[in-house]
Amino acid sequence: MVLTLADITPISLCIVTQELFDTKRFQQNFGDNLILRAKDKDFESILLPVKRELNSIVTQKNFLECYKAVVINNIDKILGLVSSRYSYINYKSVESIVNTGKDLIKKVKFADNFNEIAGLEAIFKGKITLPIYELFVKYMKKSV
Repeated sequence: MVLTLADITPISLCIVTQELFDTKRFQQNFGDNLILRAKDKDFESILLPVKRELNSIVTQKNFLECYKAVVINNIDKILGLVSSRYSYINYKSVESIVNTGKDLIKKVKFADNFNEIAGLEAIFKGKITLPIYELFVKYMKKSV
């Protein structure tokens, strides 16, 4: 059995998007891998002001709209891949995933802050990531 990057793209996007729903970790750890661990002074002067703005109640709204766009774009990609690849395996499951995804897109779009987005993580994990993982496993078994 050969596993390609194309095969794992839907589940990989789910994992990455699920990380984005953990907005507190994103805000608290922004740039820390490069700044703190590498102690890179050049990047410290670039990233620390961004991190301060991201965590400031006054300026974090500047980041929120772009953040929402990334989450929505990822969900859209996931829905497209799942629809095209897994519909023949379990149409009802794919239909449920797509409907949940569309609902999440609306909720993310109209979120007023990072905490509202974080509150959607359990729905994304339970109704999108886990069912897609199940479909992925069935897909891989059929391709053997």
